[in-house]
Amino acid sequence: MVKGQSFQLIVLLAGFVWVLVAPGQAASRIDIVTEDYPPYEMAEPGGGLRGFDYEVAVEAFRRMGFHADIRFLPWKRALSEAENGTTSGILTCAHHPDRERFILFSDPISVFTNGFFIRKAHDGPVIQKVEDVVGQPVASMAGYESLKVLQNLGAKPIEAQTTEIGLRMLAAGRFDYLLGAREQIEYTIRQEGLSGQFKFISLTTKDFHFCFSRNFPGVEDLVEHFNAALAEMREDGTYDAIHGKYR
Repeated sequence: MVKGQSFQLIVLLAGFVWVLVAPGQAASRIDIVTEDYPPYEMAEPGGGLRGFDYEVAVEAFRRMGFHADIRFLPWKRALSEAENGTTSGILTCAHHPDRERFILFSDPISVFTNGFFIRKAHDGPVIQKVEDVVGQPVASMAGYESLKVLQNLGAKPIEAQTTEIGLRMLAAGRFDYLLGAREQIEYTIRQEGLSGQFKFISLTTKDFHFCFSRNFPGVEDLVEHFNAALAEMREDGTYDAIHGKYR
């Protein structure tokens, strides 16, 4: 939305019709799915915090006139609901060509640092790019973009069902390299009491997006107004204030 506008734009989900609604009128609910992915989205609040992407999305939709109804699901089920159009979209996901047929990607909502976690004492080949692990014992989390990257390279990765399981398997020597997002995995390491056991090999920094379902009615308008609300939040300092709570 443009700053200073005296109305809010709300979609009536029952009829999928856009209408102008005066401020103060009850907001419509909008269904969103996600997985527990701290510190981006947190199923259980930690010190009152729900995750910086969670808070940014809730505020962006509030400015659009919506109450964000966020449901936590296993990642593969979240992808399925987005593909079927039974939810407005996923909070949050990385861009991947395989998702373009059923996802419209918002402007970037956050970033993640992609790379490999290794055991602290591991003395293996020098890794400078993701292709260097082909032929090495490697893993990533089931359903994640990082797993598909490894599979497409022919690396034959092990699928860890959760980040916690992946870290335990790495610590036990089931494989030598765990590919994923530094921010999320380091948070899990602290929560699981595994600090000091791993090192990180940084590869790239990429964007996360709100991933709107192409099959959700009125989705093009949703993306446009979400991007406008997100830009407004960056401009007025709200975005930085939310992220500041997690540093």
